[in-house]
Amino acid sequence: MSGVPLDRYVSVEAVIRFVRLVIFSSAMAFPLLYSQVLMISSQAHVYDIERKSIIRGSTDSFLSLRYRHEWRNASRGGNDLMTTSLGDKRLRNDRFKIYPELSARAYLDGGHLQPEGLYIDVAPTVTALGRYNLSSDKSFSITGWSRLEKHSMVAPDGFDVPKAVGRPLLHSDFSWNQAVGYSDLPGSDNSWIEYRLGDGGVMVNYPGGDVTFAKSAPVWSSGYSGQLWLSDKTSSFTFLSLRHQLSERWSFAFLHGSLNSTIRDSTYSGYYPKGGGLPLITKQIAVHRLDFTPFENMRVGFGESVIYGGRGLEMAYALPFVPYWTAQADLSNSDNLQIVLDWEVIKRDLGRLYGTLYLDEWDLVDTFNRDSSRNWAALQTGLTVNLDQFLPWKPLFRMEWTHLTPYIYVHRSEVNTFEHYGAPLGHWIGPNGEGLFFSLEGRPKDQIWVQAYTTLSKRGEVDEESLNSQYRHEKVSFLYRTYEGEAEQRTLFGIRGEWSFNSWARVRFDFFSSDWSQYLATDSATRSDIQKVDATLQIIIGL
Repeated sequence: MSGVPLDRYVSVEAVIRFVRLVIFSSAMAFPLLYSQVLMISSQAHVYDIERKSIIRGSTDSFLSLRYRHEWRNASRGGNDLMTTSLGDKRLRNDRFKIYPELSARAYLDGGHLQPEGLYIDVAPTVTALGRYNLSSDKSFSITGWSRLEKHSMVAPDGFDVPKAVGRPLLHSDFSWNQAVGYSDLPGSDNSWIEYRLGDGGVMVNYPGGDVTFAKSAPVWSSGYSGQLWLSDKTSSFTFLSLRHQLSERWSFAFLHGSLNSTIRDSTYSGYYPKGGGLPLITKQIAVHRLDFTPFENMRVGFGESVIYGGRGLEMAYALPFVPYWTAQADLSNSDNLQIVLDWEVIKRDLGRLYGTLYLDEWDLVDTFNRDSSRNWAALQTGLTVNLDQFLPWKPLFRMEWTHLTPYIYVHRSEVNTFEHYGAPLGHWIGPNGEGLFFSLEGRPKDQIWVQAYTTLSKRGEVDEESLNSQYRHEKVSFLYRTYEGEAEQRTLFGIRGEWSFNSWARVRFDFFSSDWSQYLATDSATRSDIQKVDATLQIIIGL
């Protein structure tokens, strides 16, 4: 203690005692919020929230700035946690709650994972939650949660999925279904695959917003059938984020997260046995965005993101308020920078118009030059129309168009691509593609959501030749490809829905036809056409 005043130690000890007292007394006096519910990002939840947003004529941040696992107050609607009276009595109390579930899903003919073949996916799931108020007015609270899904997929024949170091990669290529990443083959053949999904985190809510440290997936742009910026296609990753309401008209959000490439780090080869699987080279993502709401029915958002790999935390990107455009220039332009403009306008009771402009690089002088390759961009725009006045079951009609040039999401440094475990962070079509989506959906009853939909998507290729042309500022033709014939295309027509029988049972279904031309089979250089009628049926039972 020499040279340090005694009163400094006394003050530090007093602060520690005070913090302990506040946390303890808050936990005793203000227990768990009974109304806390979990909303897992889905088409049904987007329908409910978007329809309410249109009816009241005001924007809702959930439609453009959410997490895959979003904890909300029950008064705002929606819940993906299954409950029974027995479970409420035995597994849940004021301070800590556990929600066990069992999910079984059958795929008639390959689903979106593979071209054909019946298989079943069984997954016991456990969600644990604890939330405490830290102030008497409940404006400060802390939520801790964890969710584990243990999946076992069984098929009478072997799975036709790509493999890396003997482990299947479950990406559901050319489909909006969530990418899983690496899985395991527990048996000697390919007829049994296991994988695990683990998410969780801590969220601190305060009057102006929230701070989150979690493993989940941020969905940070408008879009229904897919999002251009941060989308619900990717598997989850760990991040620290902030969402803050600056004023009545302005809001700010920041995120810094850890991603994985698909490149093995050979510097660890001396520490792992041959064939043991080297660690993957990690990369980081930093994102910030500013949203302006001049009117309650209009929002305009501007944001930046940057991918940087092969090194640790970059302090310039860890600062939420530093423009990444300038920070990347200071770091010798070696990273992958994106600029995004996101907007929406709502006409009360009528509908919602929205869109996203995604820029990987922009040359102001050559903005409208057709021969320039300096405008590396993607554009998405959509329209949702409320048909209440024509039909009785709360219908919404929607259409969405997405155009992705050959230059986006890619980078001359493989470690800096806009991907996580090789799957897109952005739109599932990927670079050099285009998509159209139409749907009519509604709720014939409060417990039933149903949608008729069609999607038409096509894409070309991105290879070393097109990438080199891109960085030489040479034009790469849209739908560029090295194979003969028309570009790869997939057309879907389907009906899907969700039926919540009661608080402990739910059924989801999807019946669709798929016409996939120029399909490239796993471990094959031959392309073929695949047409099929398929279906998935999922049953979820909770306790």
